[in-house]
Amino acid sequence: MAPRSRAGADGRVPERRDVYERLADELRRDIVSGRYQPGDRLPSTLDLMARTGVANLTVRGAYRVLVEEGLVEPVAKKGFYVRRPNVMAWRMNAARTGRRGGAMPVDVWAADAEASGMAHREEISVGIEDSSALVVGRPVGERLGLEAGSRVLVRRAVRLLGPAEGDRPETPESLADAYFPYDLVRDTPLASPGPASAEDALAGIGCPLRGHDDELRPRLATTAERQILGLPQVSVVLELARTAFTADRRPVLVSHQVLRGDGAIYRYQIS
Repeated sequence: MAPRSRAGADGRVPERRDVYERLADELRRDIVSGRYQPGDRLPSTLDLMARTGVANLTVRGAYRVLVEEGLVEPVAKKGFYVRRPNVMAWRMNAARTGRRGGAMPVDVWAADAEASGMAHREEISVGIEDSSALVVGRPVGERLGLEAGSRVLVRRAVRLLGPAEGDRPETPESLADAYFPYDLVRDTPLASPGPASAEDALAGIGCPLRGHDDELRPRLATTAERQILGLPQVSVVLELARTAFTADRRPVLVSHQVLRGDGAIYRYQIS
């Protein structure tokens, strides 16, 4: 049984909330100071109970605070670990020189993962939706210049990363949806869930891309996004709406991405 709380110097009996917040402060200092590094296992609930003399619920309350802050992640049947932040540096547009010489692609996620020495893959599904679907607050049909009631083809992807030596990356990193006018791409490789290049498919039907406009919005992750990406309860994501167009400024693709915000760096090159 946990020891009975005693009154402090001010005569006030500390509540369990005060105790677990102090314990959370102690663990937070150990993490920030570097005593525990990203990926390290933190003391078990039994260890902390024995050392501090507090109850199991109090220890778990302290860990819950740190999980919600994004410093700690629970691993089933193993315990609590210091969360590994997303420290990738993503180029939001392609460099005109170097490893991405030539045409400027709309999406360079795979190239950045490879340049960082990580394995990558996508879980892709394909569907047909009404053009009223919203992307960063605006109907995707409006972004594509379509009439009301038009259909769009959408390719939805969960993007996963892992160690270069791994066989199958399993860590969700971001969400990426690509919207196209359905009548334009229905007979292209984009209409099936297999790997397909938007740039190549559009060029093949006479719509080569010549640029894009971007909208960026940081916001709190939704419940569904937290579940898919394994994010803490309160997490910030970066939302990107990229509208790609042809040489005559005809919009033919809207790329909608939701990217983790914990520690990531996103860079643009302006020429």
